[in-house]
Amino acid sequence: MALLEGCAFGYQHLDITPAAAFESQPLEEDGLVLVADAILDNRETLCDQLGIERRFRGTLPDSRLILLAYRRWGGDCVRRLVGDFAFALWDARNCSLLCARDHIGARPLYCLRQRDRFCFATDQRAFRAWPGLNLEIDESSVAAFLLSPGDCHVLSFFRDAFPLTPGHVLRVDQQGLTLDAHWTPEEAAPVRYTRREDYVEHFRELLLQAVDDRLDVTAGVGSHLSGGLDSSGVTVLASRLIQDRGRRLDNCYTWSPPVSSRYPLLGAGRRDEREVIARICRQEALECHYGTTSGADFLAYLERDMAVDGTVDVFEELDVMRVAAERGTRVMLSGWGGDESATFGIRGYPAYLLTHGRWWKLLTLTREAAGGTKRPRNMARFLWHQGVLPCLPDSLFNRFSPYADPERLPPLYRQALIERFPEAAARRGAAWRIYPDPGRMQCLLMHHGHLGSRMSTWAHWSAEHGLIYRYPLTDRRLLDFTLGLPPELLWEEGQPRRLYRDAIGQRLPPGLAKNDSANERKRMAIREECWGLLSLATERQAFQMPCEWLDMAAFRDLLVQVPDGGMKYDELTDFISLCSAVQSWHLWRRYMSSGR
Repeated sequence: MALLEGCAFGYQHLDITPAAAFESQPLEEDGLVLVADAILDNRETLCDQLGIERRFRGTLPDSRLILLAYRRWGGDCVRRLVGDFAFALWDARNCSLLCARDHIGARPLYCLRQRDRFCFATDQRAFRAWPGLNLEIDESSVAAFLLSPGDCHVLSFFRDAFPLTPGHVLRVDQQGLTLDAHWTPEEAAPVRYTRREDYVEHFRELLLQAVDDRLDVTAGVGSHLSGGLDSSGVTVLASRLIQDRGRRLDNCYTWSPPVSSRYPLLGAGRRDEREVIARICRQEALECHYGTTSGADFLAYLERDMAVDGTVDVFEELDVMRVAAERGTRVMLSGWGGDESATFGIRGYPAYLLTHGRWWKLLTLTREAAGGTKRPRNMARFLWHQGVLPCLPDSLFNRFSPYADPERLPPLYRQALIERFPEAAARRGAAWRIYPDPGRMQCLLMHHGHLGSRMSTWAHWSAEHGLIYRYPLTDRRLLDFTLGLPPELLWEEGQPRRLYRDAIGQRLPPGLAKNDSANERKRMAIREECWGLLSLATERQAFQMPCEWLDMAAFRDLLVQVPDGGMKYDELTDFISLCSAVQSWHLWRRYMSSGR
């Protein structure tokens, strides 16, 4: 803890990388004070630019590198940092505070301003420790959540608090608060080569670099493995690269259930991601922990404090964290973020072909996506939804959009709450809208907030287990490359994501494709079990406390309407609405009931 005139800095340490053993924070030097949750992946490049002798580099912690970079380049130093980081730096020379968060939001950072106080923390629970702060619930955020619980809500549930936007720097001084971007996906420069082989080679080089940099750790490394391109590619590359370091991956982890009589393999001719997982584990001599979560686990997740946990439904990762911690794993690799960049599909591409007069390629793509010309209805549906509809004005797109409409959810909220906060309806993410421009779609997905929200939730939960998540496919150097690729590379020879496959090459087993039917069946069973437990709790007089945000009569009626004969997909909207109401009821009980 560093106490200065008018400010205080605190830090909790976790050794992951070799240089982290030399951390001593808060770091104070000549009027500068720094606290950082950071793992830098371009240490050698920074050391070269700063003129640091090689004999000193091994004992130079990342916090010290950031401080030296600030001395050299000021606030612009953030643009030179590659890795996962959140830091705050006090400059006594001009009485200013600089807060920064990495480009993708891998490390969380929250800010709170009340009157003449400004606080920051990587976990909002830390705000409770500061005397005199008033953590009141922002009811407009509750209204937004109840309106569209399936969407991603990046605003804090606490009034006066907010997450620092990924890729941004916040300066706090006597003039107030100033927010600036240090990275945006729109800044990616076009990448154009004369030969396709050059794209493949550059892609391969960046992939290997992104994974290898995240293996420079002193602890056990685990990896997600779903059978899809993203996690499979990361796992296989990590396995090969860590062997070059004389070590092995600790374990693989999947949410899919183990093969059993309840969840048998799908059979000949049908893809099952568990077969892919088993094939990769045999190839790389790895073990895999399969998902064992239950309805009781889902119920426990719904009862957690969503004001500090967030609202992203990733409760199955809690089991992964527990098992990984018991094994001594301290770093978990994830392929999360690949769909938005490295393995981006064809969202916006059919409409792009239509508007650019590439009709034959559009017809070929439509035929492949629909399963052949013998399925004309599928072809017409694909062409309408993916080709024509994105080219229409917003009003027509919203009318005919195939994507989930929050108004279809059974309303369990009180209408008076929504009427008090009419702006809540405008918080829905723009990524639901498809435009005839794949590049624009990638940027929208980057801005949507779901990446940073999920990463923040995992960071909060995993901290309790001494575990850190790393995301190679969101490496900034890799993103700058993939976001600049020409749209023509999105679909080649009847196959999407071909460039990624070719970049990894023969390391991937044949027949790779994600199909999580078994996991979806397991998730449906978990939901049904959770609904049954909620109904049983209601019969035992739970949820009796009134909540002014909810239509309590409708809420209690839905709690006991457990589907007969197994939960169906058309009942999912009821369950989603029910879960959001349960979470909101617990939020009310924690923060609002004592004062009403």
